[in-house]
Amino acid sequence: MERVGLLGGTFDPIHLGHLRAGLEVYEKLALSKLVFIPAGTPPHKKRRPLSPFSLRYEMTKLAIKDTPYFEVSDIEGRRQGPSYSVLTLEELKTVSKYEFFFILGLDAYLEFDIWYQYQRIPELAHVVVINRGPGGQKEFFEKTRKIFPQAQEKEGIFHLPKGKSLRFLPVTRLDISSTMIREAVKTRKSIQFLVPESVREFIALHKLYLD
Repeated sequence: MERVGLLGGTFDPIHLGHLRAGLEVYEKLALSKLVFIPAGTPPHKKRRPLSPFSLRYEMTKLAIKDTPYFEVSDIEGRRQGPSYSVLTLEELKTVSKYEFFFILGLDAYLEFDIWYQYQRIPELAHVVVINRGPGGQKEFFEKTRKIFPQAQEKEGIFHLPKGKSLRFLPVTRLDISSTMIREAVKTRKSIQFLVPESVREFIALHKLYLD
């Protein structure tokens, strides 16, 4: 069975930190491919209006177009209502037979137990918690033992009764954030070498993040 990674996010915009993290997870877990999933209406990000889904999807598509083992899915943009990860996984499981690896950052995982039906996520996919930078494994272990007490740990990987796993995977930290990029554009600073050139051109063409 093919092993497929799923990396979600608002990607407003996607940047080189996202792409580098995706590459390292792809390599370390020997995946067949990695799918970027721009969020439709993320239930946990209400501080700032997002750019329209169509623009975030197009930027993600441009960013990965020259990498054959990267794909992008519009699954959350086609669905009405909040973009609950468990619903995305359920839909993907009905249309494909892949072995899925659900990838999220440590900061999100530390709030995992407030997610909608979070207990079902590791029934549908292996969970891979990444941390861009040093440390984080202790927090991952503590959180996992708290919210999944039935999981058995062996050699750093937690195994669940239904056969899925939860693991911590450090990746290279690139000190880049979407917030930083939006602020740079707003203040007329260059974002060259923070995002792929095709994304930089797209942002300029569509006059994104100027206000």
